[in-house]
Amino acid sequence: MVTGSGKTRWLLAGQQLLREFGVRGVKIEALVDTTNLTTGSFYHHFPNMAAYRKELAEFYGTAQVEENVETIADADPRDRLRRLAQIAREESMGALDAAMRDWAGSDPVAAGAVRALDATLLEHIAGAFRDLGHDEAGARIRAFVLFSAGVAQVHPPWPVGDSAETLLDILERADGS
Repeated sequence: MVTGSGKTRWLLAGQQLLREFGVRGVKIEALVDTTNLTTGSFYHHFPNMAAYRKELAEFYGTAQVEENVETIADADPRDRLRRLAQIAREESMGALDAAMRDWAGSDPVAAGAVRALDATLLEHIAGAFRDLGHDEAGARIRAFVLFSAGVAQVHPPWPVGDSAETLLDILERADGS
């Protein structure tokens, strides 16, 4: 069961359903079951399912990512990057991201939300690399590589250990070696 208050509870429940079932699994009955709230409560916050899905996409693409980035903004640049990866793991963002990108293939609002999230995260990651001493071009390409590795759903046929930490070590180096 998803806990919290108000609209956020409904939106987090929608994200849980997205992770598990994709956008086709985001239905009022499933939301009610997930939140343990009533259909009346749903309609108190959202006029219909289309409006709910719009807010669900926008929450993912703007409010939620901005809140997460804000919580780590004052940290050391390397710690910001580590904390961002930790948030992604703790909140099962990989599964949510995959579901959102799938939904974005058929829905312009979801596509806009994915673009907004990508822009925010890429700028945040590039900012951390700039703070580590990289020039603008170097910071942007490093941000692109790190972000792309995070979004990719790759399962290599060999052990990679803590590949995120190794990649961060490589990208952090000034000479890129």
